[in-house]
Amino acid sequence: MNICSTCQGAQSECQERLDANTEYREHVNSTLGSEGLRYERGLMNKNFLWLLVEEIGLDTLRSKVKRPLTNLRVGPFYGCYIVRPADRLGVDAEHPRDRYLHMVIDALGGTVIDYAGVYKCCGFPIVTMNKQASLTMAGRHLGDAIDAEADCLVVPCPLCHLNLDLQQPAAQKVVARELGMPVLHLPQLVGLALGLEPKELGMGKHVVRPTAVIDWTASVVAAAA
Repeated sequence: MNICSTCQGAQSECQERLDANTEYREHVNSTLGSEGLRYERGLMNKNFLWLLVEEIGLDTLRSKVKRPLTNLRVGPFYGCYIVRPADRLGVDAEHPRDRYLHMVIDALGGTVIDYAGVYKCCGFPIVTMNKQASLTMAGRHLGDAIDAEADCLVVPCPLCHLNLDLQQPAAQKVVARELGMPVLHLPQLVGLALGLEPKELGMGKHVVRPTAVIDWTASVVAAAA
């Protein structure tokens, strides 16, 4: 299991190459052998989001909700590496993985908000090469979610979280509009619904305080004191 869309994309590509070429696989295994390691075909690497839907199941997830996200308007943000390319990522009619965030939000009791940036790049991959373009991308997606009246975004990728939350003050300046959109990593959203306390989930470490999601003063600030 991994909790990062970028890891999922990179590891899925690696697996595809290893599985497709016996000679290449043996070359890699000859290097791994000195560490007592070996890669064999058949290993399945899955993102936390996929496990929630395909292994745990939405009905089981729904049965464990202790704090339903009633009236919380959540914008799903898939980003790049967990939905593209579809063949490599196993997105098909039997596994509609490009809809799993929508399904999980619904199972947790939240309201899904669709907006223009749902499947677009957060901008993180180019942040060190073209920061202006990166921040413009992040700011545009956040603005689209605000215009759609979302209360927060949820991402399955910590790198998306970095660009959409940590860089949000800078993105705000680049797109010349006020943003202030809370961004949650998927395990945080799931944890809240399953009854974990916001402080346990690191909600106090966000750059944009998730006041639209939780009672900030009572749940984080007071608990910390």
